[in-house]
Amino acid sequence: MATIRRVCVTGAAGKAGRGAVLHLRDSGYDVLPTDVAVGPDARVSGLLRADLTDYGQAVEVLRGVDAVVHIANIPAPGLATPAVTFNQNMAMNFNVFHAAASLGLARVVWASSETTLGLPFGLGAEQFPGAPGELRYAPVDEDHFPWPSTSYALSKVASETIAEQISRWSGIPFVGLRISNIMEPHDYESFPSYWPDPHSRKWNLWGYVDVRDVAQACRLGLEAAVTGSSNVIIAAADTVMNRPSREVLAEVFPDITLTRDVGDFGTLLSIERAASLLGYQPRHSWRDHVKAEDNTEAMGR
Repeated sequence: MATIRRVCVTGAAGKAGRGAVLHLRDSGYDVLPTDVAVGPDARVSGLLRADLTDYGQAVEVLRGVDAVVHIANIPAPGLATPAVTFNQNMAMNFNVFHAAASLGLARVVWASSETTLGLPFGLGAEQFPGAPGELRYAPVDEDHFPWPSTSYALSKVASETIAEQISRWSGIPFVGLRISNIMEPHDYESFPSYWPDPHSRKWNLWGYVDVRDVAQACRLGLEAAVTGSSNVIIAAADTVMNRPSREVLAEVFPDITLTRDVGDFGTLLSIERAASLLGYQPRHSWRDHVKAEDNTEAMGR
């Protein structure tokens, strides 16, 4: 495997991007951060402004690096019109992928999405800007793909296909991270508000992932001995709820089969393939942050 020392992180001013830049620098990588939004609030040193919907700018920012961690995209449905979301995400992803191949980079790690798997579960178009999500079994794994229900999810599904083909053309390994709902430590203060009504977070089977574990997954994607194009779910090891996962699933989705044991509070977004392929093991949980008196039931005390 080619040595990777200098890494470009796109979308570096966002939540996941900031975390990836910090973690990669702490891990000894020379990081070039880039984003279309550059200002005093970016909180990332050395940030280079680039609009990746322009192919020429994508080539410029990737020239001279060994690999790219591509996080830049419109990050969720509903933030822009469906057409803008799809067209901008597709332009950014194709431009980065093709530029990486043209420049002969050693690795592409990029942010796909949990939404490719059928989210939002249990919500209709009146509650979410797209088609109804469909849940077929739990825990949801990589075989629960593809089932996009928004133009955002469709942009990620289509980009996974592009990644597969450009990887085949170029021989460059591509690692797509189907990232769950990203949380920073201060976000955990809101978790007790989910507990009275499990329907409030049913849309992704009560999943989440700590931003520090996303950063870890980005690094592992650079370092894993992989070939071709691979896509894996990146989530926390548990759910946002303080009740057993099987109990919450049975209450909210009584017709859905739990295909394997997930333990008391285990994630319903399977991370087994990420563990096998990348060595991914989540290190962070809301249970390490929420006050003990709020966390008593969750810890089985």
